[in-house]
Amino acid sequence: MEYIAGIDVGGTFTDVVLHDAETGRLRIAKVFSTPGDQAEGLVSGLNQLEVPLERLGAVVHGTTVATNAVLERKGDRCALVTTRGFRDVLELRRRDRPTTYGLTTGYTPIVPRSLSFEIDERIDSKGRVHAPLNEDEVHALARRLRTANIESVAICLLNSYVNPAHEQRIVELLTKLLPDVAVSASYELCPEAGEFERANTTAVNAYVSATMSRYLDSVQKRLNSQGFRHEVQVMQSNGGLTPASRAGHLGARTLLSGPAAGTVAAAAFGAASGLANVISCDMGGTSFDVALIPDGSPAITSEKNIDYGMPIKLPMIDITTIAAGGGSIASVDRGGILQVGPESAGSDPGPACYGRGGIRPTVTDANVVLGRIAPKQQLGTQEGFKIDLNAAQDAIRNEVAEPLGLTVDEAALAIIRIANEKMAAAIRSVSVDKGYDPRNFAFVGFGGAGPMHIVELARTVGATTVLIPPHPGALSAYGCLIADAKYDYVTAVNATVEGSSFADTVQHILAEHRVTGDVLLTNDGFDNTVITVEHFAEMSFSKQRYTLRIPLGDVETNWTAKCLIQAFLDQHATTYGGRHPSRDIKLINLRTVATGKRSLQMGSALPASTGHALAKRTITFDGMTVMVDVLSRDTLTVGQTLEGPLVIEQTDTTIILPPGTTSVVQNDSSLLVEVAR
Repeated sequence: MEYIAGIDVGGTFTDVVLHDAETGRLRIAKVFSTPGDQAEGLVSGLNQLEVPLERLGAVVHGTTVATNAVLERKGDRCALVTTRGFRDVLELRRRDRPTTYGLTTGYTPIVPRSLSFEIDERIDSKGRVHAPLNEDEVHALARRLRTANIESVAICLLNSYVNPAHEQRIVELLTKLLPDVAVSASYELCPEAGEFERANTTAVNAYVSATMSRYLDSVQKRLNSQGFRHEVQVMQSNGGLTPASRAGHLGARTLLSGPAAGTVAAAAFGAASGLANVISCDMGGTSFDVALIPDGSPAITSEKNIDYGMPIKLPMIDITTIAAGGGSIASVDRGGILQVGPESAGSDPGPACYGRGGIRPTVTDANVVLGRIAPKQQLGTQEGFKIDLNAAQDAIRNEVAEPLGLTVDEAALAIIRIANEKMAAAIRSVSVDKGYDPRNFAFVGFGGAGPMHIVELARTVGATTVLIPPHPGALSAYGCLIADAKYDYVTAVNATVEGSSFADTVQHILAEHRVTGDVLLTNDGFDNTVITVEHFAEMSFSKQRYTLRIPLGDVETNWTAKCLIQAFLDQHATTYGGRHPSRDIKLINLRTVATGKRSLQMGSALPASTGHALAKRTITFDGMTVMVDVLSRDTLTVGQTLEGPLVIEQTDTTIILPPGTTSVVQNDSSLLVEVAR
């Protein structure tokens, strides 16, 4: 019998979902994350399920190691190597500001100027060598890097995306001269135009890769010592898996690892319920992650800001993250205004109600005070973990209620309202701001705190359909289980679409992508019958900075200039609702996504039982306090209809169904909720 484990390490909890390949049964562990060493919580969660690790066929891991290293500026001591005259590329950036009328930015480059070094070399925009690489300078640079105790190096030369020869030579020399130093090169990570974005992406990769490699090595060794015999698989930001050895070297590709896994699972459950358009809403302990999933496929972006002034030019699921989780701290600022977040209580000490030393009020404390979480309810599977109602009341009274002249219940309700408004704004940013009406989408609510807020969120933005998966508190870990292996390839073209030979150029590039992807996936153990490719063209009108992503299917041939132009114009009309005046059209990049399909049957449906009320308790909603029934999720039956107000409890979360809702249990045990406006 073989098991597969999906593991997601969040800011507060580490979730483990164990899949029995023979029965399809799922088992869940939800334990506190260990910030100092994420591997400790990971192994603790696995051991809690009491399955010998030698019986695990795969361990798939979503991690926040790279994200935390960047946001907390706790990565490696990193240097940047660039063409002479371009040392200030990270400082100059794009000269934008975090606020329209702000006079300061608070921007700090990932690599300080003192660790940015220049090399004599020059390749022009056509890929021609204008000045040869000075290899003596590379040898001198290696000595300076050794003296400066550098742990990793980012190499980003001007126009290396057209001709990488000089970067490749520097990598070769530094790898030999500094064998203990990790080297990242822009030609390998993002060989495309955009000097600052390319340099920053390379620098971020260098900044996190050594840390990521050490962490994944630690996880691998701990698991191997307990009998695990395979290589750990890691979730990437693009929603696909890669072996840990490759993930360590390309750490920047895991910056949205955990949220990407949740989006993959949300898309799968949406499709299983026949919902074509969904928005994934993941509210965990420290953040709220939201993504648009039109027509069953998560929206993909080729550039994303991981922090202010920190663009990452890599394909990834287009996820917007804000600091609004169950652990977001509520406070009253100097102006007497209630604020929720961005600071989080995390897992240590955690919300006041966790009884782990926290004294500041959080969103979770507000939910406890309002009766949405019962003091006796088991949250997660952490041994000895209980909810402390008195601590939650004291924290809200001292920090919010008394300063604002409110009762404790009024203050708790205000905290919930502000958190919901912040999350609603994030939902609008991925939908309304991009031309989509959120009222035409179903909301998939998950994360440990998500099912308590998702119906109110839907009502706030005018949506009427909500889907809550069977194990919402561990859905990102489940997304790791069902994700495919996936690799992205890009080649910069930067040419006007014209000429009879254009189709040959496109065919050559796409065919090369296909072969490279096939080889890599075959080496990862995938048979040719489960390997697929999707090609894309990134195109724009001349003199435009932004591009449109044009699907080309899996066909490399017959993409003539005329065909590409027509495909672009059709996509432009669909996206913007009209045609641009006649101008030259440019092909900026050609991209390919190579996928190795994995097969995993979804967990079995809920057992047949009667969904009778286990208890009753008082819940405070917006404007009313009512007595409601409390059900256990495992007592529900497929096809059962539930009327709100209602509370449904399960180990990994609590589901709140406010008045004016009707829910039906789906075949896969999801709850499909209809929300009255």
